[in-house]
Amino acid sequence: MKGYILSILGVVVVGILVDVIIPSGKMNKFIKSVYSIFVVLIIISPIIKLFNKHKDFNFNYNDYTISQPLLNYINKQKLTAYKNDIISALNNEGLTGVDLEFNYSLENDKLILNSCTVNLKNLSISSNFTHTNKYEFISKVVTTVTGLNAEEIVFDE
Repeated sequence: MKGYILSILGVVVVGILVDVIIPSGKMNKFIKSVYSIFVVLIIISPIIKLFNKHKDFNFNYNDYTISQPLLNYINKQKLTAYKNDIISALNNEGLTGVDLEFNYSLENDKLILNSCTVNLKNLSISSNFTHTNKYEFISKVVTTVTGLNAEEIVFDE
């Protein structure tokens, strides 16, 4: 409170000095306008501090836990999305009937893909498939979508 009162007294003293030193004219009006805004900010500063005092933006994630069924659902949705994206990309290039199975693990509630088995038993290749090696193309698509290495992709025919 003492600092607030000293601030107001300081603004009054500076205001008197500015009024004495500055000549009349357009610049005088501009400086007085800026000074008035400054005075208003000084006067309302305790109110601003009062509102900011109660805001606590620190969020401790360790205080909360995510339910295991929710994590299972999210991971299942991720696997389904991977599978749908891969199958869609393969279908667009003329490879249909491909089935995928993922080998995965959960580490710290995070889905880690270990490998992908590509079932080609029902594979149908249309005439618009322009790639020379279906295994390389499928590996490239799976690698792009999932981030797995080519060595982690197993083909089952």
